[in-house]
Amino acid sequence: MRLSRLSAVLLSLGFLAVGCGWSPPSAPPPKPDTCTPADGPAADTVAQEIAKLPAPKAGSEWTKVNEGHTSNCRLYWVQVGQTNPEPNSPGQLLFFDRQTPLGPATPEPRPYINVVTNADDSVVVNYQWQQGQDSPKAPTGIATVRFRIGDDGKLVAVDPIPKP
Repeated sequence: MRLSRLSAVLLSLGFLAVGCGWSPPSAPPPKPDTCTPADGPAADTVAQEIAKLPAPKAGSEWTKVNEGHTSNCRLYWVQVGQTNPEPNSPGQLLFFDRQTPLGPATPEPRPYINVVTNADDSVVVNYQWQQGQDSPKAPTGIATVRFRIGDDGKLVAVDPIPKP
């Protein structure tokens, strides 16, 4: 009898602890950004690299839509899109080792690319594509690729880049 009463008390205390809002500790806050504009590529360097891209569809031009860098301030990226985009308009990611161009992520611009996160020394990119009867607004194919700077100073795709 004592054992069942003790079990009931312990079980009640457990439910009380859960009911009082206990939750696991949260993730630590992100480190503050210590990179400066001088660490990354200059605007004219970015413009020169954008000018090297194949011309977009008629009536559109390439424009910078987003940018970022790894927390170690070495790998910088610039996302390029079109001035008059459709949901499935191609875009491109350009990478830089600080101020030095490393080139694009893929040889040809592709639709549905998005940088999801930056780590200490790598950039994580989502690639999406249309499959079967997918609408241009809702592609279902998806892959994640990590990029970093290799020991030889060149851009390295750590994961396989999906075929377009």
